[in-house]
Amino acid sequence: MASDRQMKRFQWVLLFGIVVVAISLRPAVASVSPVLETIRADLGLSYTALSLLTTIPILCMGAFALTVPAITDRVGRERGVFWGIVLITVATGIRLGSRHVLVLFGSTLLVGIGIAVTQSLLPSLVTEYLPGRESFATGVYTASLTVGAALAGGVTAPIGDLVGSWPAALAVWAVLAAIGVPLWYLSWRWAVRRKPASDDGGDRVRLPWRNRWAIVLTLFFGSSSTMFFVVLAWLAPRYVALGWGASHAGMLLSAFVVAQLGGNLAVSAVGDRLSDQRPLFALMLFSVIGGATGVVIAPQFVPWIWAVLLGIGTGGLFTLGLTLPVIYAAGPTATDGLASMILGGGYFIAAIGPAAAGVLLDVTGGYTAAFGGLAFLSVVLLAVSMRFEPGRETVTVQVSERSGRDRV
Repeated sequence: MASDRQMKRFQWVLLFGIVVVAISLRPAVASVSPVLETIRADLGLSYTALSLLTTIPILCMGAFALTVPAITDRVGRERGVFWGIVLITVATGIRLGSRHVLVLFGSTLLVGIGIAVTQSLLPSLVTEYLPGRESFATGVYTASLTVGAALAGGVTAPIGDLVGSWPAALAVWAVLAAIGVPLWYLSWRWAVRRKPASDDGGDRVRLPWRNRWAIVLTLFFGSSSTMFFVVLAWLAPRYVALGWGASHAGMLLSAFVVAQLGGNLAVSAVGDRLSDQRPLFALMLFSVIGGATGVVIAPQFVPWIWAVLLGIGTGGLFTLGLTLPVIYAAGPTATDGLASMILGGGYFIAAIGPAAAGVLLDVTGGYTAAFGGLAFLSVVLLAVSMRFEPGRETVTVQVSERSGRDRV
């Protein structure tokens, strides 16, 4: 009985640490969009160059999702998260000097590395320390990401107006990350000392890059993720260009992010009850189609509804995308392999969206092509998602000699 109580106590302490860290992972990216037009006017940058402020962190997410085993072997998961959040704190603080272009983009690269390392390691910590509570912990983790992004989207522009400095408005989020550094250290150290002994001799897998079905799943996750990052990067600037104030547009961005939580929770609530999740994929994609079409055709009519539709759709698709490795995997080792491929390759694909939207803005001078492209992409993904029937083919991967072969 005492052992059970100790187990639950250390799990709650570690979960608290994960929440604190997760809240700190999105502000450095989400804070840029509300002041993007201000940055453009101040530094004279093109939309293509500005898109790199979102694209660089996403590329880092993809790169470091593929290097998790190496990081774990070198410093361990817990220390990796600690140094990741330290890097986020320092890099975000450096943004105080962002009126210099090199400082702005250099800090963005460092922020991206910190976010990527931390984000890549947290899911495996959930699996290791919270067995039997993975779904609950993943839901809490996802909600914490949303809280951080919504906070940054809604508060950055007002902070900038208050202090009269957009670099200060970006740098202030270092405070939130700094709070997470000691809290994570204390919760991690406390939990590790009380962690029950376990066999951590996990197998390594070769990612199934040559399997067509694995490639389809990766392309789907990457394409659905790119829709979120396009909206995150360009929704607020779209409405600033229509005459909205930066603070007002930032609140619209916050509505989009909060609506994502609704999509996450909706899928989590009913997903396990459905043997066939294709209706959920269709519902979320139609939500994105409706929101993107509204932003193109009638942006000023009911903009809050368009933002909510985009948020629900992209949020639900993200959660559904995370289930793909589980659905098409036969065991934990196989799940790790397919998940690494889907997340790593998917984020590389997702990085294309914000950059492509920036190029379209420079070429066309408007936002119609960018948001119209989201609606078109959603139609394509809708057709692809109809292939996600239960009992679909699996993907074979190679694992270490300790366990032979596993299937996903």
